[in-house]
Amino acid sequence: MSIRRLPPEISGKIAAGEVIERPASVVRELLDNALDAGARRIDVSVEQGGKALIEITDDGHGIPPDQVALAVERHSTSKLTSVDDLARIQTLGFRGEALASIAAVAELSLRSVTAEGQPGREVLARDERVIEERPVGGARGTRVTVRGLFRTIPARLEFLKAERTELGHIVAAVTRAALGHPHVAFTLHDGHRERVRTPGDGDLRTALLAIYGATLVDELIELPPGQTLGIDGFISQPHLQRSSRADIALFVNGRWVSDRLLSAAVSEAYRSVMPTGRFPVIVLNLTIPPEEVDVNVHPSKAEVRFRRSGEVFRRLSATVRRALAASTEIAPARLDRPIVDQFYFPADGARWQTGPPPQSRHLGAGGGPPADIATDDRSEPAPGLRSPVMRPLGQVDSTYVVAAGPRGLYLIDQHAAHERILFERLGHTAAAPTQQLLDPTSVELSAEESDWVASHADDLQRLGFDVTPFGPSAWLLRAVPSALGSIDAATYLREVVAEAQTPDFQRLAAADRLRWSLACRAAVKAGGPLTFDEMSALIRDLEACDLGITCPHGRPTVILLSRELLDREFGRT
Repeated sequence: MSIRRLPPEISGKIAAGEVIERPASVVRELLDNALDAGARRIDVSVEQGGKALIEITDDGHGIPPDQVALAVERHSTSKLTSVDDLARIQTLGFRGEALASIAAVAELSLRSVTAEGQPGREVLARDERVIEERPVGGARGTRVTVRGLFRTIPARLEFLKAERTELGHIVAAVTRAALGHPHVAFTLHDGHRERVRTPGDGDLRTALLAIYGATLVDELIELPPGQTLGIDGFISQPHLQRSSRADIALFVNGRWVSDRLLSAAVSEAYRSVMPTGRFPVIVLNLTIPPEEVDVNVHPSKAEVRFRRSGEVFRRLSATVRRALAASTEIAPARLDRPIVDQFYFPADGARWQTGPPPQSRHLGAGGGPPADIATDDRSEPAPGLRSPVMRPLGQVDSTYVVAAGPRGLYLIDQHAAHERILFERLGHTAAAPTQQLLDPTSVELSAEESDWVASHADDLQRLGFDVTPFGPSAWLLRAVPSALGSIDAATYLREVVAEAQTPDFQRLAAADRLRWSLACRAAVKAGGPLTFDEMSALIRDLEACDLGITCPHGRPTVILLSRELLDREFGRT
């Protein structure tokens, strides 16, 4: 076949397909233009999920009348003047393709006025051509109206989802713009129904309140301004979780991005405090010099590339982790039914212990004498949990430690709590305490398992294992971590090596997963009776943890039955 130049109407639609994927793409591009124009108020109206109508009105500085027609031509922009500008882009839009791409797949009306009382211009474009142009007047700003998206491209129209789905993408686009630019007032109407309204007062918290409501926002942690190395915003407590990443909004210099590096940094920060497959609520903006980030790597501008990606990863992860450690609090229990339906006390007292059990176990959690048990409800908050000092009262089923404090009644999962204590202790020491085996133990492994042990020998040694080759497929254990206690070391090593082949293990650093595994196996088990001294030591050690409110798997270690909840359940309020 002979080579030929594509007709403009075909090449234009192909190029438009890279920029305009669905109605939300139109909304996002037009919002970028409005924000770049210095708008302080942006109103969005859509019909039929954006398929029939998208109209965006702003109060920005407008387009000079003699340039309105030029604005809908491909590669026309006011935001770049030289190649050097690509290295320090400070605007949201810059490619000069948005309006032309929209005009290639829909009917576009562009009306703009630079000053109230001054003449403006309105153009009507279709198939990338201006088909009508006329003078207009009115308030300063720009209004863009898009009708019949993909009407002339039935194949693209068929790929659009249901109206509700497309509207959901539009709501997400407007919400992200509002969170990234809280100084701008946004509204979104779907027909006659208002979907989004933000005040535009410059306070991110009020924007969050308008979008999420007070119940959720009250449970968010605000990063301290001026102390976060260019990272500002809100993160959620570990107990506030979502089943998807939909409520993670990350911005770079006000630009919403979907970036793997930043997502991985957030996951790293929440590792060991949130279960696998659960995600936090996050709204964060990273302020980075424009020359340090390349935003010109994807047609939709949703992906970016950092010049110093490792530094950005470490800075974001450490900042979020510090905020979690400094601000986490025990989540109050929420009972859907009265307490008496969930707790009962048989006459034989089998489910409640009020004194030291007949047999006690050493936790291996603290060392040294037990901490003093606080009896004054005005005690200072303890570090880590940021909760008042708790005093133990007893156990339920030798599984949950019951403690009292100023805020109410605390229930502590003894296994989860001890697991967190051991996990953090193993991470804070360069080499874990070991115990030599009187008789070294031989462990037979497969060739694949032996390769894994050989490649992670240093990590095993830091945990307290002294393991050396002992033949073609055997290893000799001479020492094991002291934390293992009476657990069979050979069995533990086989189990860890088997776990190493699972996807969960491979998603984490081997050293962290080994710590996790050792802490889980060495921790006191549910059903293990504890003395009051051991309960007190467990509480003190848990309060001293950096992130003591969850175990390494992300399950809670403590729940609070608050005084207010108890008063309500007992009819005192």
